[in-house]
Amino acid sequence: MPPPSRKSLLEPKTSPSEVWQESGKQCVVSDNDPNALIRESVVENVLESMPAGLMIVGKEGRVFQVNALLAAILGFSRDTLLEQGWSVLFIDHPENNDFNDAILDVIQEGRVRQSREVWYARPDGQRFFLKITSSFLRFGGDDWRLVVLVEDMTEFRQMHQREKAALEEKRLAEQQRADSLNNLALSIAHQIRNPIMTIGGFAGLAAKHTDKPEKVAEYLRSVMESAQRLERMAAAVREYVSITPGTFQRLGVQDLLRETVRRVGNNAAHPGRVLQIARSPSPDWAIFADPGLAALALDAVVENAFEASDGMSPGDGNVIIEARETADMIEVRVTDAGRGIPEQDLSFVRDPFFTTKAVGAGMGLAVAQRVMTLHGGDLKITTSPGNGTRVGLFFPRARD
Repeated sequence: MPPPSRKSLLEPKTSPSEVWQESGKQCVVSDNDPNALIRESVVENVLESMPAGLMIVGKEGRVFQVNALLAAILGFSRDTLLEQGWSVLFIDHPENNDFNDAILDVIQEGRVRQSREVWYARPDGQRFFLKITSSFLRFGGDDWRLVVLVEDMTEFRQMHQREKAALEEKRLAEQQRADSLNNLALSIAHQIRNPIMTIGGFAGLAAKHTDKPEKVAEYLRSVMESAQRLERMAAAVREYVSITPGTFQRLGVQDLLRETVRRVGNNAAHPGRVLQIARSPSPDWAIFADPGLAALALDAVVENAFEASDGMSPGDGNVIIEARETADMIEVRVTDAGRGIPEQDLSFVRDPFFTTKAVGAGMGLAVAQRVMTLHGGDLKITTSPGNGTRVGLFFPRARD
């Protein structure tokens, strides 16, 4: 006879006394049969010592045997499983369709030792990832049993997912580092190549035109300008590598903003550009920072903001500085209305020597990032190409 249909598993079962019915005969253990009692005890101990949950299912969804571990995994008591049967408990729960199918498919096709991993929702709402191993056993005629072993793989799966996520994070970090190093190499090559080519080219011309002093002087001026550019790059590198933790102290945020405006508010290199305080911070706000390093980071960010605003009409290219507070940090925010940062460049703008300008070392945001790292803070950039950029310097808040 073929295995029963899925519908047969939904049919009401008879009384709980039939739980122990085997091949049409009642299996009754006599209190006067010590061997039977021993066998029953051995079977019970074996079932309860198993490292997996076990359930034996028969026709019409009867549960003939179940150990405590299986009951705990499924979220039902053993008595409930034995009395109400498998079909009543699970068939009418759509969230457990995969769990049901893992068992029903074995019954329908009479398979032996089939394994499947599925999610299972317990009555209390908790979800577990289970490995179900089922075997269909036929006893003759239409009598059959299904032995179901269930292992809770939730913790293993979560650990696997965490490892997978960690590996992916590491891969992305390595890829980003490789991209950053590639951009660094290209930037350094670009920055050095142009002045070196200029020096070489004009030195060669000067050597050819020794009979024309005015030409030689012109060529030598170009050579000197390129040499000075290399010197500025070398100075920027020295400044970057020389940034080390200094003397940290309590700095009032209000004084910090005012001093920044006084120092770089009207930069001669960027005529018509003004640094303005958007709102005066509370006199009580203070950060824990090195004064020189904090000034260095702010100057670098403001300089970048001025450069991004070049080409705009006076008044439109002003730069705003303000402070905002969080639970543990004070954010000093510098906002410009300039050209913004292209999306493809955003992940590299903190790298040393990365620049999109024809002239410049590209060290501003790299210096600011290094300073914030030394302070245990952070640097965050929000940008909209064509509409400006906001750079937030997050300093640890000073406690009273």
